[in-house]
Amino acid sequence: MPENTPPTKPSSSSHRHRLCLILCLLASWSSCIHTASAQLGDIPELRQFLNPPPKPTGRSPVAGVESTIVPGAQPAGSRPGGGSVVFDASPGPWGKLKCFYIFIEAPKSMVDDYPLPFSKPRWIFPESQLQALPALFQKAGLPEAVSKVLLAPGNVKTDGDMVTIFPPVPDVEAMSQAAREVIYPELAKYQANEFYAEPVLMTTDTVEEWFRSSKLRPELIAKISKLAWHRGECLAFSDLQLMMGYAADDAEARAIFKAFTRTRSLMVQMELDEHTNLQPLLDYWTIGSGFRRKDIEPIMQSIIDTEGVDRLGITHILPALPRKLLYTYPGSEYARLGMLPDCHWTSLNFFNYDPHQYLLDARLATSSVLENFEPVPAPYRYGDVLFFVDSVQGDAFHSCVYLADDMVFTKNGRNSFSPWVIMKLSDVKKIYIYNRNGRVQGYRHKKATAKFGDQ
Repeated sequence: MPENTPPTKPSSSSHRHRLCLILCLLASWSSCIHTASAQLGDIPELRQFLNPPPKPTGRSPVAGVESTIVPGAQPAGSRPGGGSVVFDASPGPWGKLKCFYIFIEAPKSMVDDYPLPFSKPRWIFPESQLQALPALFQKAGLPEAVSKVLLAPGNVKTDGDMVTIFPPVPDVEAMSQAAREVIYPELAKYQANEFYAEPVLMTTDTVEEWFRSSKLRPELIAKISKLAWHRGECLAFSDLQLMMGYAADDAEARAIFKAFTRTRSLMVQMELDEHTNLQPLLDYWTIGSGFRRKDIEPIMQSIIDTEGVDRLGITHILPALPRKLLYTYPGSEYARLGMLPDCHWTSLNFFNYDPHQYLLDARLATSSVLENFEPVPAPYRYGDVLFFVDSVQGDAFHSCVYLADDMVFTKNGRNSFSPWVIMKLSDVKKIYIYNRNGRVQGYRHKKATAKFGDQ
């Protein structure tokens, strides 16, 4: 993770206006999990603000303490890649944390209200690309005979300036993973191909591990594994339409759809006992200013004082809003606002008792970042907002909140099937920086910075 020196905060209204341009793009980002493609004009001052020059630092997340912590370091014997095996987070000022993975799926009530896709696969291209498709299929390694079938008049329909190809199911099934990794990213360029532009992304090593605790038949999991492909370091799946054709009945079709809403999250517990030095933990989890100390000190002390109990769920330490949202899906009360919460609403509302709904407005969200936060280098501290920034254009395309070690609080998408979860920062990077074109820039609330001082 690059370590950067915060630049001087723009003070003029001109600089503020220019900074607004970047976050005004935030509202146009896609509604599901994928890297945004918003573009930004050439604004040198803005590039400097989001891309400050590097400066090495060895300071700790706690003021005055030199750090040897490597965020995300994994102790021997742990299994961060799968299952619900408990593993230790790296040691640090956040205390001793025990972690394990869980998988959550959208509730049945949400799935039952959602229209299931038709079982016939379709690929949509601009009509202007039709002549280039044989070369694309050849590059993917498809036999010439298959290419001819795909482009046969009976499988191609032109509608205005778009062309829809209806690939036969046997040909889709027969495609190699390498072929999917050529064709599907091309389909992802066009939002009409929703399941390719926004594939199901799995951060486990295998499809079998991702669906291990699902209710799907083994035959269906095997079929998903065969149809999966790689997008960067993530396993991806785009053939949800095809999977509908393998459902035995309506109930199983909805069970398949439900399984594809699953998200992996971390469950985190803090170890506390009579040997725990509570003061450093309180310093860290109150951002060094005593913020919410009255809310978390009593329960932490009670665990220390209770015989036979030595763990506290980290949810009890988080502020009220993330504590309420964690492991849940957006409800209808958010839909009534006309726009569902996204990652930036989530990040900027982290410490608010009640959500500030005006942060759905990109212009006002920009103002909040500019007025209340300033860029900081790694290592990060609890409560820092981490923006994922395009290395070339300088656009921010995701944000999350740093908790501890390699863990962040995040909502990966604006849609209703994106829950609030705790993830490893390294896994979030797999989702959003899959093409290596991006970096993470931290922002810290000025009140926290003022307390700790420059580090």
